[in-house]
Amino acid sequence: MIDIEAELKKIPDYDRFHTLDEMLRKAKYVAQAHTDLYVFTEVGHSSDGEAMPMLTIGTGQTRVLLFASPHPNEPIGAMLIQFLLDELVQNKALRDSYTWYLLPCVDPDGTRLNEGWFAGPYTIRNYARHFYRPRSAEQVEWTFPIDYKDLHFDSPIPETKALMQAFNIAKPHMVYSLHNAGFGGVYYYLSHDLPEVYEDFHEIPKRRELALSLGEAEMPWAVEFAPAVYKFGSIRDAYDYHETYGSGSPAKLIQGGGSSGDYLRDLGLEKEPLILITELPYFQSEQIADQTPVDKSRREILLEGIKQSRETTLAIRDILDRIKAEMTLDTRFYRAVSSFNEQALNGLASKEKWAKEAPNMDQPATKAQETDELYVGSFYRLLVASMLRRGLDLQLAKTPSQDLETAKADLEALLESWTERLEKGLEYEAIPIKKLVEVQYGALLSVLGSSFFSG
Repeated sequence: MIDIEAELKKIPDYDRFHTLDEMLRKAKYVAQAHTDLYVFTEVGHSSDGEAMPMLTIGTGQTRVLLFASPHPNEPIGAMLIQFLLDELVQNKALRDSYTWYLLPCVDPDGTRLNEGWFAGPYTIRNYARHFYRPRSAEQVEWTFPIDYKDLHFDSPIPETKALMQAFNIAKPHMVYSLHNAGFGGVYYYLSHDLPEVYEDFHEIPKRRELALSLGEAEMPWAVEFAPAVYKFGSIRDAYDYHETYGSGSPAKLIQGGGSSGDYLRDLGLEKEPLILITELPYFQSEQIADQTPVDKSRREILLEGIKQSRETTLAIRDILDRIKAEMTLDTRFYRAVSSFNEQALNGLASKEKWAKEAPNMDQPATKAQETDELYVGSFYRLLVASMLRRGLDLQLAKTPSQDLETAKADLEALLESWTERLEKGLEYEAIPIKKLVEVQYGALLSVLGSSFFSG
């Protein structure tokens, strides 16, 4: 039996997130220093030609694969792997019980574009200013081949092909996709219902004074196993949701392919692997777990959030329309903002119909649900809009233009007003990295000790 809290005490008190170069140096160092334990394999290369390593260690029959930075603004899992690269050299019990496949970073190019905030200061403003997340069609996690109804996608990016190769090599019994959120509380996704681990899932964050995310689910189609624990979904679930509540082809709303879970399900493994995701925020507020009822229904809160979202996305679309002719650089930032903004606008009709027609919408909303919809949602829209500032800066450096300068000034005013609203409406704190890595590792140890692997 694993003593989870004893294991979590081993995690260092990290004061910053490591850069990509540091991650890759560490991977090469431990592999070269421990050739008797580690096998170092390059499973592919990124879009910009960066080598993507996988390190294998252990002799156990249960094969466990972890991949970090499936979205490049999510480095908590990269720190977990940095820890495990050392820990597995020392921990013979974990090597004997499992065979580990560790991918330190599956979006190297995007990770470099986030490094401006990796060392802090850890504030919403600094995070937004240096934030980057690729559009759906350029995301590792959402560009796996899929054929479902009229959704047909077979254009995996190089990073996704590398991850597919890792899956094909490992044939894993468990996959830990090391995501994390940005603002809010802790929540989880599991491919299988494992009630025996849910107490750990709740208690491990609680011991570290981290709130659970008890507001609206991240995705309207999510199936809840327990508070803050959801069934790991498929792109098929998203398609069916849009088919039920939207208009037109859901495939046009998705703008990408399947997830790693979709690929693993279709890989034809002897046993469907258990998939775990632990979503952790950098910033938290007590409001995110407040179950006090407010004087509005879920429907009213959701419709208010939809109105707010529509105003924000239309404001960004206005700026995008104004600058379109002069944005000659096809940058990652510009592509991402254009895609996300269109995707958000197109998805609002489905969400609005869902809010009006789905069951249980007349029940009183909680403070947590209100916070999720009116503030956490605004936080993520701020991040998308902030990428446009980075795209404008690159374009202005190449082709100075008064029209672009004016558009940037208008954008800066919008970003400032949205940021001020968040800062006034939410009392938040940055969470120490050590606590975040502990929660992510604790969830892994809890699942490994479950009957799924011992039964």
